[in-house]
Order: sequence, then C-alpha cells, then structure tokens
Amino acid sequence: MISKTDFRDWKSNPVTKQVYATIGIRIQGLQEELGYTAGQDVRQDGMKVGAIQAYRDFLEMTHDEGDSE
Repeated sequence: MISKTDFRDWKSNPVTKQVYATIGIRIQGLQEELGYTAGQDVRQDGMKVGAIQAYRDFLEMTHDEGDSE
C-alpha cells in the first residue's frame, strides 16, 4: 500500500506534474477533434470519448482509490 504522504509526494513530483499536463493536452486535442469530426464515424467517436474518460479518471485519482485493492 502507498501511504497518503507518498501519494502526495508523487502528485507533487515534477515528473508527475508533467505527465498530468501532457494528459491534459491530450484531452484537449481529443475534444477538439470531436468538435470537428463528431458523427462522421460513430465508432471512432466512442473511442475518443472513452479515451477522454480514461484520462480524466486517471487525473482525478485519489489516495483512497489506491487503498481499495
């Protein structure tokens, strides 16, 4: 198990912050793509929406979720 202190340290690490920023950029890119192409290929739309949700789930991860295993 990871302690809350370790989790907090990980979240404040510069590498983690860069990963979070990169994921944020990917979310924005997918949202922009959907803005231009939504409806052209429903399957691709679903994959993009799923990716956005997966990225958001990662960004919103909390220490408590890590304890649930």
